[in-house]
Amino acid sequence: MRHRSRGFTLVELLVVIAIIGTLVALLLPAVQSARESARGNTCRNNLKQLSLALAQMDTQLRKLPGYSNELYNPNGQKNSDMFTRDFARRCSWLVRCFPYMEEQPLWDAWNTFSSAQGAQAPQLAGLLCPSSPPETPGLPWLSYVGNAGWAFSDHPSSDKTEYAANGIFFDLNKNKNIGPTDGREGMQPIQMSMTQITDGTTKTLMLAENMHTFFWTFGTSTSNNVTTGNDNSIIPDGKLLFGFIWKQPANVKEYDRINGDKFYDKLSSGAPADMETFGEAKSYEIYEAYAYPSSRHPGGVNVAFAGGQVEFLRENIDPLVYGQLMTSNSKKSKLVNASNVPDRQLPQPNDDQYH
Repeated sequence: MRHRSRGFTLVELLVVIAIIGTLVALLLPAVQSARESARGNTCRNNLKQLSLALAQMDTQLRKLPGYSNELYNPNGQKNSDMFTRDFARRCSWLVRCFPYMEEQPLWDAWNTFSSAQGAQAPQLAGLLCPSSPPETPGLPWLSYVGNAGWAFSDHPSSDKTEYAANGIFFDLNKNKNIGPTDGREGMQPIQMSMTQITDGTTKTLMLAENMHTFFWTFGTSTSNNVTTGNDNSIIPDGKLLFGFIWKQPANVKEYDRINGDKFYDKLSSGAPADMETFGEAKSYEIYEAYAYPSSRHPGGVNVAFAGGQVEFLRENIDPLVYGQLMTSNSKKSKLVNASNVPDRQLPQPNDDQYH
């Protein structure tokens, strides 16, 4: 007997395709969630390693780095008691951490002036959040910033004074020969350590994510400062380059918050194109809202506290609570609530206010 093979009808094929499509639609969110969970774990591990490096530095040296620091060759030439550009350079807090994060050769190159800055600025995987990959591979992009305290743009009368109780990282570059002057060269440097965090290291923010940063070194994405020379950039020692900030709750605007403006499209008519735009000597402070933490993780950002614990900080945190977590000494900080009551008279935040 002959047997005729019977194929699928069009209706049957459409039903099978619809079932497969439904299954894919059901599985896709789970796959994306698993991927984001993995990326989030990597991000939190990066923050953990950076916080450990800072803790080790503090243990050995009894001090923490500034968001901007001065490196110099003690045998170099001086000009008005300051080392000239050929024998001095600026560096971020990340560079000062290199000896404590298994980057000793890179630190030696920076600290001994054995080569130009560009040769010392590779892309480092531990400084990048995988949820926010670099725009151009190979450049020294940065995803993590340090607690730089009170925003300069929020100070009365454009006062550039810094106060130890307002944060953890401060401007430690006082050399007038490297970088443009910023009005703080003559001020006493604020050398912080863990012992000065009187509010408790488990209640004080140390590090956070930020999608709006550029490089972990002074340099630009459009000029060749990142590939040649010893820091010839026009960028001043601003908090927003390597740090995150807080503003007084009464002065907080719509975008002065975590994840306030993820895509550079609301604060001005154009996005800052590079670090030079950020670094214009008289206008960079208008971009300080970009110095608030930000990430592509839904609902908030990963942060590291000074005590070493890494947690997820929700984006709808109250501005006052956020400020209190930023200040290191509530008895001396400049933080006040919307009614102008100083921080020392306010109850300190508890965990359920920011988790």
